[in-house]
Amino acid sequence: MIPAPRSLLARILMWHALAVVVTALAVSASVYLFLDATADHLERQTLRAQVGAARKALELTQQGTSALSVAEHDGLPLLAGMNVLVVDRSRLLANFSSVRLPLAVETIPRRGAEAYFTKRSRHSLYAGLSVPVDAAGRRVWIVAIQNLDHPANVIDDLVRQFLSRGLAIVLPLLLLLLGVDAIIVRRALGSVRRASALAQTIDATRGDVRLGTPALPAEVRPLADAVDRALGRLTDSLRSVRAFTADAAHELRTPLTVARVRVTEITDPVLRGALIADLDRLAGTIAHLLDIAELDAITDLMTQPVDLSELAEKELASIAPLAFRQGKTLELLRPQGVNLVSADPHLLASAVAALLENAVRHTRAGTHIIVDTRNARAFSVVDDGDGIALSDQDLVFRRFWRRDRASADSSGLGLSIVQRVAEVHGGTVTLSSSLGHTEFSVRLPG
Repeated sequence: MIPAPRSLLARILMWHALAVVVTALAVSASVYLFLDATADHLERQTLRAQVGAARKALELTQQGTSALSVAEHDGLPLLAGMNVLVVDRSRLLANFSSVRLPLAVETIPRRGAEAYFTKRSRHSLYAGLSVPVDAAGRRVWIVAIQNLDHPANVIDDLVRQFLSRGLAIVLPLLLLLLGVDAIIVRRALGSVRRASALAQTIDATRGDVRLGTPALPAEVRPLADAVDRALGRLTDSLRSVRAFTADAAHELRTPLTVARVRVTEITDPVLRGALIADLDRLAGTIAHLLDIAELDAITDLMTQPVDLSELAEKELASIAPLAFRQGKTLELLRPQGVNLVSADPHLLASAVAALLENAVRHTRAGTHIIVDTRNARAFSVVDDGDGIALSDQDLVFRRFWRRDRASADSSGLGLSIVQRVAEVHGGTVTLSSSLGHTEFSVRLPG
């Protein structure tokens, strides 16, 4: 059994092609049978007319009541390939044509009523009509025989060549019809393709996209409506989760601030230092959660020209004390002129800061970290550390992912913030890493 095509267009064309082929065969067979019956009817009429003409000639040449003479028949008009003769029960009495008889006399039927017959010789196919006549007191038969293969007889040729010649004409027309059908179906499915393209744009930031439109066919509209209802439920759930994350982060900031103030009252310096470090990490995680909530809620990004070199210099200055304490060096590579991008400066600064923090926190002492802003509308953060394993490179942008789950040094949100900042600006972030070289590159529109 032939498997059904996956494409709706292919399925429609396949079934329509099958229907067209069946219809064409049925019509061709019907026309062929009609033409064959018409040709047979015309042949009988022709033979009957020739027999009638011979009968008149026979009646005009009767002499007496016992003799039969057809010597004066030269004026009888005969069609090409036609023989007209008179026979009795045993022999040939007369032949109205000048050519010899194509069939043996004994093979001609002699019945009490007219008889239509066909005979095939070694070279040709013949059709004949045998009509009984009482002449000069005796029973004779006037017989008309037509050579169907004679060049002048075109009726049978037309019938026999109809299928071969007809198919040569019909097949291109059928292919043209299928081509027209393909165009019609593609136009009819245009709204479905547009809905599919629209569905490709749905993501966490475009929860308001809906597929159902009045232009969709009635057969597809229920599916689109069901998808729209599901999208509505998912959007509501996502908004609830985002609102909870933002509200929880806001609510935690004040208790954390109070807790950090109270921790300073602890007299044990070791305990005080450990608690302050834990609270700082927790505050950083909450700050990242607020950044993510802000990024997910963006619907209309407000941008302005931003100089990447100046922005990177400020973020390098902010993280320099931490990097120097850990024995790492920083470098900024500037372009010859000004490298401007259209961006939200606050969000872009958070992305640069997250990349620098990732490089500083997750590399060994002595690592050299470079911020390269020389490429147009792009910046890179490069380090010569141990690199990121190939199996981890597809995971680093996931939220809350950490290579060492037992470590509390990172929340696992920094790189996901970088990716989200690039996405809301219509840009991309890429990672290239091997032993001794790790590079995160962010490219933004002009």
